[in-house]
Amino acid sequence: FFRILIFSVINPMSSRPNLGPVPKRGWRYGGMRRVFRFILKVFFRRVDVINRNTMPTHGPVILVGNHANQFVDAMNLIGATKRPISFLIAKKSYDRRYIGDVAKAIGAVPVIRPQDVAFVGQGKILSVEVDEESGTAKVVGDSDCKFTQIDLKRGAKIRGEAWEGELYVKADPTSDNELVVAKPPEPINIKEGGCTYKVLPKVDQKKVFEEVINVLSKNGVIGIFPEGGSHDQGHLLPLKAGVTFMALGAASQGTPVKIVPCGLTYLNAHKFRSMAVVQYGDPFECPGRLVEMYKRGNGEDKAACGELLEMITTRLKEVTVNTPDYKTNKILQTVRRMYQPDHIKQLSGVEFMAYSKKFTIGFEKQQNTPQIQSLLKEVESYMSDLASHNLKDKTLKLIFRVQMTYGSSGLLIWGYVLTHLAIVLVSLPLSVPGIILNLPIAYLSRSRALKQQAVALANSKVKVGAYDVVASEMVKWAGVFMPAFYLLYVASAAAAAAALVEDGHPKGVRMLEWLPPPRPAL
Repeated sequence: FFRILIFSVINPMSSRPNLGPVPKRGWRYGGMRRVFRFILKVFFRRVDVINRNTMPTHGPVILVGNHANQFVDAMNLIGATKRPISFLIAKKSYDRRYIGDVAKAIGAVPVIRPQDVAFVGQGKILSVEVDEESGTAKVVGDSDCKFTQIDLKRGAKIRGEAWEGELYVKADPTSDNELVVAKPPEPINIKEGGCTYKVLPKVDQKKVFEEVINVLSKNGVIGIFPEGGSHDQGHLLPLKAGVTFMALGAASQGTPVKIVPCGLTYLNAHKFRSMAVVQYGDPFECPGRLVEMYKRGNGEDKAACGELLEMITTRLKEVTVNTPDYKTNKILQTVRRMYQPDHIKQLSGVEFMAYSKKFTIGFEKQQNTPQIQSLLKEVESYMSDLASHNLKDKTLKLIFRVQMTYGSSGLLIWGYVLTHLAIVLVSLPLSVPGIILNLPIAYLSRSRALKQQAVALANSKVKVGAYDVVASEMVKWAGVFMPAFYLLYVASAAAAAAALVEDGHPKGVRMLEWLPPPRPAL
């Protein structure tokens, strides 16, 4: 029912075969944007937008964001950006129920990612031998390998259990058990007996690039998350080069495209009523020198893409908070809260980003000093003690704030406690009905989200706890369960009212039966 509703009401033309979005989507996109903004206001306690005015109001734009909260990232960018955005979305998500329907409604462009069509290769890999002179490595497989008979051409990647990341295939295989790949960043030691591997085939994205350039040529906005997939690491993952081919490809055809970095930062992204910050960076165009290099080709195009990718990475790091890992990120956020003055209850988005970046930069410079190492150990022990007592840092901070405000006066402290207790007692009867009605929706949505979290964690090598998928799944399933339960509540209330009226009132005044007044006699 909900899929039909989205297709027929929001975007009746979404079933068209064309891959690309319509540049002017009008009320359809505007309606979805209003829905997204409402959802964000309910789920997040605050969504602060920084430097919104740096987003160009006209002309072709590529909006580049980090990917820290799966589909919620796109919702935040759509909610914060007034111009319609044509997002690139994984074909795997594009074909999913509900998510795919919404993606079609907002005119997203589906992209087939190599990891979505990966398959397990035959045989096992025995060794990876590095050739320092050529800067390559040779992958040696056992007799069961069939490198020449599977989709393992130049440009593909292989992922194995014995190493992190992927190995880039430098040339088409000429042997069933030998393969030339790019030199890995670190030596790879494979245990006796070999290791299994997955093949990520090269995907031809020519049609996607053409559609993107077509949107940009019509002064549209393309949204992309060049990290590839969402994750919950504390830092940016290496960016994919596709965004540079799009930008330089459009610029080489005379389209003055601007690249706008946009950072998405969350405080407990997977938790209800948390905080989000959207920060736009300064827009910039592709340097003319790189555009000319891209036009000449012969290897210069790849060099131009690599240089532009470094520029985008640098600009994106300026609007995001990057820590070595998830654990360090949690510790630094705790230190930031402890440093925050007690008289400041909440930081603005600008202050939150400023404090977080200062602590991150300071940590990078001083992390190996004895003082910082000692501080980290103390904070980690403090966090462990809080967890063992099922407490939060903000709870203790509230106690300290009350003590600082009222001192040692027991009368004032008791007055504070009794005042807030009275507020709770007055508001409780008003909130209980809403809690009862929404509790099944919250429970079912969260249970579904936790199941998807476990699946995502099992299928990913970059996720720490797969917290990046929880919020999106909760929002998605709440959108499914809420209308269903509210229709059930209305139907139940109507049936109950009809039964009560039937038993306690004459037939002439039934609540659910309207009788027109008698006409006056002529």
